[in-house]
Amino acid sequence: MSVSEDLTVPYYQQETSYYCGAACAKMVLEEIGAGALDQDDLYNDNHSHSTAESGWYSGPDGVNWTMNARKPATFNNFFVLFDQSTEDSISRKIAWTIHHYQVAPIAMVYGSAHWIVVRGYQADKAPTSSSDTSYALTGLFINNPWPPTGSSTSGIADEHISYTSWQGTYMTGVPGGHWAGSFLAVCDPEPAAKEVGRQVLEPGERRRTILDPREAIEAGLAGVERHGLLDHDSFAPAFRGAEPGEPRLVQRLDRSDSFYYVVPVRQRDRTSGIVSVGGLDARYHQAAALPEDSDWDLDSLARDAIRERFVGSRILVEGSRVRVPIRPEAVCVYPTLVWRPCRESLSPSYPFAMITVGDQRFYVRSDGQVFSRLHTADRGI
Repeated sequence: MSVSEDLTVPYYQQETSYYCGAACAKMVLEEIGAGALDQDDLYNDNHSHSTAESGWYSGPDGVNWTMNARKPATFNNFFVLFDQSTEDSISRKIAWTIHHYQVAPIAMVYGSAHWIVVRGYQADKAPTSSSDTSYALTGLFINNPWPPTGSSTSGIADEHISYTSWQGTYMTGVPGGHWAGSFLAVCDPEPAAKEVGRQVLEPGERRRTILDPREAIEAGLAGVERHGLLDHDSFAPAFRGAEPGEPRLVQRLDRSDSFYYVVPVRQRDRTSGIVSVGGLDARYHQAAALPEDSDWDLDSLARDAIRERFVGSRILVEGSRVRVPIRPEAVCVYPTLVWRPCRESLSPSYPFAMITVGDQRFYVRSDGQVFSRLHTADRGI
């Protein structure tokens, strides 16, 4: 019998562009009874104890140190940084910590870029031990602290990710340095599984052509229903009875020939939720329930809207005094939206419109901010 466990974990956005580790520590520490701690203090703890390797904002060893140093006296366990050699092993470790210890782990995603809280999991059955490999994970519930507070983009407290998307987009392993090739999470101390267990892919097959918008809507809504989100307290109000809006096709900039659709759903004249599906295989990726005051909207990134806003203006190139004129005869708005994990967007639900003028690219986020480059080398932000 399938199982779905989703812990009650408070949600906080990170207070700066590099406070993801501090925000995640705050969420989990409050969950276990430490109260709402200050992100400045937590970041200082994380950063000053990230000693295994330089160049991290919140390094893995620093986050683990903070969790143990700041846990309340009433918490009768401790945290361990797991650096596993496979995604399967760390994902099962995460599920066991949630199921057995009822504590949300903190996981490193997008290579070495970002920390998130994993507050829940779905599987075909519950794990029976930390070494159990007989069950198949199907989904995860996360708290992603991005974007920073003070930005004009609001955070999303309720997100569900298919296990297939978790494998392909989120838990991809550290690409280099001290933890090269490792899959990282701060969890309970029990040993992780050593063998690779049973896995079940999200339904869908790769095709030669990209889905049309109608197919994207059908695949997205089918995924929401298949994962039981229509009966989930956090997601049902956003999706039950909602009408799909216009799907937006997004191309991954960091992968060859990789596309996904973002499908908004609407209730009472507002966008209440988002669902994403693979653009070439119709596999469900993830869903999010948006808060009542969310300003999430991709209509401003439509090609006509971008041309209307920018043609005749000038855009400043970061790190220079150059302001590039946007002339109607010499500007290209890319036909799809684009995304890759970067400082400017650490969620696939916030893609960019891409403008090309000569050899210069500009990226426009849905909140209207414009960037002349995407920063992709930061670690632990």
